[in-house]
Amino acid sequence: MPHPFQDKLIVFIGNPKRGTRQEARDALSIIGGVPDERITMFTHYIVAFNGANKTKVYRKAVEHDEYGLSVLLNEEQFFDILDGKAEPPARKKPKLAEGVIMFPTFDQQVEDQFNERAEQYVLAKKRIKSIARYGIPTPDGGRTKADFGALEPLMRVASFRNSVPDTCDICGKPATVYIGDGNGNETARFCLACHNKMMAELTETDAPDNIPDRLSVKLSRGKTHNFMIEPEIFSNGKLLTATEIGKAKRRIGVHGELDENFDDMFETLKRRIKKALSVTYMDPNGYFANSRAVGYIDYNRVRDAHDIVIDGKPYTWDELKKNVAAHEGWQIKIEFRDVGEELV
Repeated sequence: MPHPFQDKLIVFIGNPKRGTRQEARDALSIIGGVPDERITMFTHYIVAFNGANKTKVYRKAVEHDEYGLSVLLNEEQFFDILDGKAEPPARKKPKLAEGVIMFPTFDQQVEDQFNERAEQYVLAKKRIKSIARYGIPTPDGGRTKADFGALEPLMRVASFRNSVPDTCDICGKPATVYIGDGNGNETARFCLACHNKMMAELTETDAPDNIPDRLSVKLSRGKTHNFMIEPEIFSNGKLLTATEIGKAKRRIGVHGELDENFDDMFETLKRRIKKALSVTYMDPNGYFANSRAVGYIDYNRVRDAHDIVIDGKPYTWDELKKNVAAHEGWQIKIEFRDVGEELV
């Protein structure tokens, strides 16, 4: 039987006499509860520790309890429930504020399903934010936190474990972003949209709401190139990537600081795309046209090896050997840059 606090949002007010707030958070996390910082419509329990009644937020806690929105507990009740010595009290019967008229819903089942989805979304988001902020205790006495700064940009297509794609912890769509604890262990997985929403809140920056998923670029000679556009927010910056759709696989990106506007980054990306399409580094025979080439390294799952993609076309290491041999005695410069930087 699940613990009464499992999958419940709980807000602490004041400081416990029995240990510290962090110890109370840890104990709550171990049994599956989710500590939160603010009282919202999704808060299940509010715990009034020592000195809680001297705070402004305590009045809101009393009001939520009175109107059946949350359940207010004192310290003794909280620890008794936590230790399995007591059951939590039921919420009070909801009552309306003075002057409020409640109209019945047209379809209660649809309304309940929507409310449940919204609650699950908030719960999952709060759980990840709690891990990011406070971490969770580990058996060896350490603390596990989600390492948002160590994310690999856009780990495409979910893992092939059991031939079933991983799903987002928030919305259930295929996951493309994985978060680790810094020790090689996975702590969470998200689709790109949910990941960006969460990171926008954590970093207090704007989400890429106005950025299109696709972009078509038509050259003067009439050919149209289509690109998939993927924005991503990290703990220390933003990335906007364009990947060509079709036989050619050009990839162009733009890095930005957290305070930079995605719309401005998108304009820069469009200029870089047009510039990349106007340059050809390889001649028809597979040689560097002007003793220079710019591309990127990509993993080929079919060959289980890496390709060098130049002008949108993948080349194996063996295919590029002749370019090296043809320049025997010449100087050579190898330079690596992130996809969001421009090699000129």
